Amino acid sequence: MNDKKLHIIAGLVIALAVGLLPYLESLNLFAGLWSAIVSAFVSACVKEFCDKGYCLDPTTWDWKDIGFTIIGALPIALLILGMHYGKG
Repeated sequence: MNDKKLHIIAGLVIALAVGLLPYLESLNLFAGLWSAIVSAFVSACVKEFCDKGYCLDPTTWDWKDIGFTIIGALPIALLILGMHYGKG
């Protein structure tokens, strides 16, 4: 499987686990969105740090991988927005 697809899937799973639960517990829109996006960003940065050996060669840092991970978190952010504003 392509590395970018794995980043999208990882962002989706991380945002689902870390973003949706705070929203469902508190129904706080900010907590859900913040948790979903930030957790995807932080986990992508940690993965890049570990995979690319940032300490040894900072030129190998791939911002595209981080972007694809955040793109994977966006459907969960949209789901949270839909659940919050779709109450009617």
